Amino acid sequence: MAMAIHSIRQTDVRLTRGQSLALVVHKPVLAAREATRALLDSLLAQLTNRPVASLGLAKTADGKPFLPGPDAIGFNLSHSRRYSLIALTLSGEIGCDIEDRFTADEDVGELCPLVLHPLELEAMDRLAAKERQLAFRRYWVRKEAALKAMGTGFLRDPRHLIVGQDDAQAAWTGQEGGRFNLHNQSIEAGCVAAVASADADCRWYELQA
Repeated sequence: MAMAIHSIRQTDVRLTRGQSLALVVHKPVLAAREATRALLDSLLAQLTNRPVASLGLAKTADGKPFLPGPDAIGFNLSHSRRYSLIALTLSGEIGCDIEDRFTADEDVGELCPLVLHPLELEAMDRLAAKERQLAFRRYWVRKEAALKAMGTGFLRDPRHLIVGQDDAQAAWTGQEGGRFNLHNQSIEAGCVAAVASADADCRWYELQA
């Protein structure tokens, strides 16, 4: 369930085992994606008590960045038009997505069969037309968060992944997949976000400049 988002200063950011941390960054504060990546590096350095230059971020064979070495901090980044999202955890892999881009009704109709599981398609068909755009956006962020937590993103067929609108966990059909808890958040009207991780809880904050 979406909760109110409170502000937090970078110096106050802490990680707690069993809780993911989702940090929303307003893009007018950090307009370029490179600035958000620099902010992520600064956060990882702060949390590991290491210089930024020593982090040495690496990538998996599927291209997902990770922090090598003994500091077991999982992280992920996502960008929308107006926001960036940083997700952090001490519990292994994590994925996140934030979306505020306008999706036309025609686009939703074309994308649904390419992205949604048949059970999700049936649920979409039961919705009123005016509800489908936001519902699809919600499916999308939950699905992309889980796929990013898996480390593959949409290299895996999203139609084998069931996330629903409010299901507590992602479920796979026809193929093996990780078990991830799904955490939703409404950022503002038309903007939704999700985090997928092993954690049963997720704290959401707006990161102050």
